[in-house]
Amino acid sequence: MSLRQKHRPSFCYCNMGTMRRFFGRRRKPPPDTYQVPAVARPNPEEELRSLRRRLVQSFVTSALPSGKEFLPVTEIDKLVNYATIRLVLPEKASTDVIDFVCGHGKTLFLILVVGNEASPNDLLAIMESCQKHSMTDEHLPVDRIPCVGGKLPCHQRVAHHKAWDVFHDKLWAHISFRFFQDQAMFTAPVILKDKFIYELKEGCVLPITWKAQKPHIGHFSTVYEAEVHHAHHQDDRYFGEPLKVALKQLKPLTSEPGYNVETAWNHEASALEEINKLHHKHLIRPLAALRCGPEHYIMFEWADGGSLRELWESQGPKPKDLDPDRIMSVIEEVLGIVGALSTLHGTNNRTKTGNVVRRAADLAGMAAGDRLTVPVPHSVKPREGETKDYSPITTPDTSKSPRNVPEIHVRFVEPSDDEVSFRSEDPNRSYVSEESDASSDEHWRHGDLKPENILQFNQSQTNDSRWLGTLKIADLGLAKQHVFATARRKEVTNQKFTTSHYEAPEAVANLHLPRSRRFDIWSIGCVILEFVIIILYGNDGLASFYDQHEIRENPHTDTLYFTVDRNVARVSDIASHWIAEILNDPECNRAGGSALADIVRLVRDRLLVVELPSENMVPSQISRCRADAGELKDKLEAIWGKAIHDESQGGDYLCFRKDRANIAPPAPLQVMKPKRTAAKSRLGDDLLKTQPNLEVREPYQYRYDSGKMTN
Repeated sequence: MSLRQKHRPSFCYCNMGTMRRFFGRRRKPPPDTYQVPAVARPNPEEELRSLRRRLVQSFVTSALPSGKEFLPVTEIDKLVNYATIRLVLPEKASTDVIDFVCGHGKTLFLILVVGNEASPNDLLAIMESCQKHSMTDEHLPVDRIPCVGGKLPCHQRVAHHKAWDVFHDKLWAHISFRFFQDQAMFTAPVILKDKFIYELKEGCVLPITWKAQKPHIGHFSTVYEAEVHHAHHQDDRYFGEPLKVALKQLKPLTSEPGYNVETAWNHEASALEEINKLHHKHLIRPLAALRCGPEHYIMFEWADGGSLRELWESQGPKPKDLDPDRIMSVIEEVLGIVGALSTLHGTNNRTKTGNVVRRAADLAGMAAGDRLTVPVPHSVKPREGETKDYSPITTPDTSKSPRNVPEIHVRFVEPSDDEVSFRSEDPNRSYVSEESDASSDEHWRHGDLKPENILQFNQSQTNDSRWLGTLKIADLGLAKQHVFATARRKEVTNQKFTTSHYEAPEAVANLHLPRSRRFDIWSIGCVILEFVIIILYGNDGLASFYDQHEIRENPHTDTLYFTVDRNVARVSDIASHWIAEILNDPECNRAGGSALADIVRLVRDRLLVVELPSENMVPSQISRCRADAGELKDKLEAIWGKAIHDESQGGDYLCFRKDRANIAPPAPLQVMKPKRTAAKSRLGDDLLKTQPNLEVREPYQYRYDSGKMTN
């Protein structure tokens, strides 16, 4: 061994294992002690700008008011969530504030964002203040209040909600104007199933995404075909789709003295809210009544088939071949319309006419030998040994309306002829007035039945595969306004079928006097007769009937259905002539019987009758007065039942001769027969037609506005 090898340091020969044993093993630190690389937090200002861009892109343009924008309610949840608010607000924002924004202040937060006047720090301070004062989305929209951003509590001068004290904070001084202005875009109403009347702030944007450019203009209102945004209605039939509606906008009519649009809207909205509770298949369904500041709207379901008038016009000039299914559809739909009238009329049976009819029934029972008991005053005691029955008369239960009709209360309905109080000469009988507590149940009548106010709903809306679909009565709730305008209108019109064309004779007597529910029965009788003319003779036949208006002797008081002379009203010779000719038609004049003939006879004998029940009438006289809706429904049901039975037996009750090509409509009546002052009716009634208050008044004109839905 050399000297150099002998003195070499030993550590030079150490391997790695030796060095680890000498210096010790280096151990890795535990996982929780790793240092995570710091990630830069996004800039809240940039996140705020990004949220604002997405918010602006989510707005939808409304058609009413035109050009205004609104935010659909479904977009609010998409824009406001915990992750987004965590990044938009400063890092110091507490979890409680973020939870408040995501739970109760989403709309408040977005209104502040869209204004582009609040920084992230401002948003945090304002939302903390809102949380402190319990100011939530439920308190929107907010009225413009004084002392915004000031220290003086404005509720000392202007009463407002306690939560609105948040606006006294100085933070609102430079952003309050935009907030009050922008909130309208976030408060578009949602049409709910269980809410009907909506009181909205002036400037509110309606969730109407489309409306027709050509509205249907009437005297009292303008009706638009429109669509409600899919997120702002709860109609399950159109879930996720726009809801097509008829939006009626009431006119101020400042030219009409005494007319007030606010009162008219209140009346119609209240009436429709009550009538809507009936849920009748043949009554049009009102969806909402909205007041937006000075603007007043009523929203209805849209009739995709148009009006009955339009349906008639679409049938062509010549009659179609008779079809049992088509005639059965007409009978069933007319029966449905009459059933709806019976429902409307049947909400109160304590009216004047109802009392008269019940009294006549009592008298009939006495004549038949039935015992009739009467109430006796408490001061009268039976004589000793007397056995006469003094038990009180049995009073029918009027707490429930007849035919199981739901009870409704229409507080504002003008008093009808059925509601006038009177007392019988019999001291044991008294008739309650409308003002009496015992007569709290009220009723409703339409007052303006005509083909324009009967709408057709096709299969897509009603699941009805018949050609006629479903017919529904529309324009409910404005009968009083119709009467008001008809009495005062001065415009001259050349229309052959006007509103007055379907009015009962009592309308000519005095438009300001109460009217009976049987007023509607005359009107529906006119509509049914014209429906039969359409079936048998087509539009050419109906036009020929309307042309008869030119031979009326007094066009200011007479219609095609009645005439007035020397305080005497009777069915017109025109109507009598056409009814007689229809009954002589080969389809109606046959031995086996005819459904159309039975319907025309019903119109002649029970509907187009001038006389109404009055006090002191005996049962035989009342039975010859104009029918009520209940009787009309029963008789139509009998015709319908006979048709069902006959069809099952292979009969021809519905129609016999299908081909109508060679059948001409009735020849027009050329010369009016002299008016008679006698009481005899052209339709076989010998009733007295004299109305004590019937007189020829100053000439006036009526106006008819064509369209799908007009007033």
